[in-house]
Amino acid sequence: MTDEHFKLIAEVTLVASLGVGVILMLLMVTLFFCKTVEVERRIATPGKQLDGIRSIWGNGPIGRWMRVSHVYVFFVFRKLPRIGARIESRMGDEEEPLPRSLKLWVIVPYTVCVTLTLLFFLSGWYLGAI
Repeated sequence: MTDEHFKLIAEVTLVASLGVGVILMLLMVTLFFCKTVEVERRIATPGKQLDGIRSIWGNGPIGRWMRVSHVYVFFVFRKLPRIGARIESRMGDEEEPLPRSLKLWVIVPYTVCVTLTLLFFLSGWYLGAI
């Protein structure tokens, strides 16, 4: 493969990751948000960070994105070996185990969106745009 092929692949990756990432972000703050609210309702203990985030950011588009981000951080970072327990105790509590399918409604789309963002920036860097 020549350098032109790699540039073409990088250009297609750049455009596709941007388009799919934006669409996925819009889906997370509109259609998928009802699942995030359900998860948040179960893990946002009164007086903890997730409960405060809900009241601070509200229900606008940016507020919804911030709430999705914080729920994602709760699920992913609480599994870290040394600091996970502190993060979980500060952010909220999973008093009753949530169904895996409900957790995946938050984790999978956000992880895909972050991966697409990384691909977007790596493609731009390869093309010399960054």
